[in-house]
Amino acid sequence: MAVSISELIAKKDDLSAKRKALYDLETSLGTFTVRAPGKSLMLEAWDLEEGGDGYLIINCVVEPDLKDSQLLKAYGCMEPMEIVDKLFPYGEQKAISSAITKLAGFTKDACATKLHEELKN
Repeated sequence: MAVSISELIAKKDDLSAKRKALYDLETSLGTFTVRAPGKSLMLEAWDLEEGGDGYLIINCVVEPDLKDSQLLKAYGCMEPMEIVDKLFPYGEQKAISSAITKLAGFTKDACATKLHEELKN
């Protein structure tokens, strides 16, 4: 049975809260707090010829603040994107980016489907 309009309306607040939720992500350096990327951020990351993973990381990590001037200075970074390469090996960057992308609903099993059967009278 398909979801009804009233069910969608009832889920409005839950969906809004889910978009604002923060998540703990375990890395080799410890726990980082991240948020799910929005549509525009995902599109921007995909448009980059290289560095899309780092772009997602730098923009979705909430805590610690990877754009902090003291952190960037300590690691000799001129641009915030450089810190990602200093902190994480490439393989871990891919894993972190993948975890963040899943928060936005980009997974193989994000939506289950089956053949729609019409009700027979």
